[in-house]
Amino acid sequence: MVDEKQEKRNFQRIFFSIEDGIKGTFFLSGLQKGLLTAHIINISEGGFGLALSKDKKDRIDKGDYVILTHIMGIQGLESLANVKTEIKWILDNPSLEFIALGCEFLDAPESQRDAIRIFIDSWHRKTIGGNSEGEHS
Repeated sequence: MVDEKQEKRNFQRIFFSIEDGIKGTFFLSGLQKGLLTAHIINISEGGFGLALSKDKKDRIDKGDYVILTHIMGIQGLESLANVKTEIKWILDNPSLEFIALGCEFLDAPESQRDAIRIFIDSWHRKTIGGNSEGEHS
């Protein structure tokens, strides 16, 4: 059986573990204004996945807009700054230590999408000759 979710993906994606320590700082718009830091657990040209401490889940909702102000813990994505994203889904499974968020880039300049594509291509070349665990998103 074909995984329908995989078929919807348009861009190649790479994954990180929380232990990798890759984090993003985000500005929250709306009523819960302020800064928030979350672990980046995957990235593609279309957006990224986040892991957020459960004690911060009341600060965000599906459909909220957040602005990625910068990424820490990895080289090659420094150009990703002031990127507006929308929270498309939230997973709050009681068995997980964190909540997971799926965010989609909104109006990201082509130069930033190019930087992500180049970073992902380089990442895949470094990992087992391109046979990494990345999938298409």
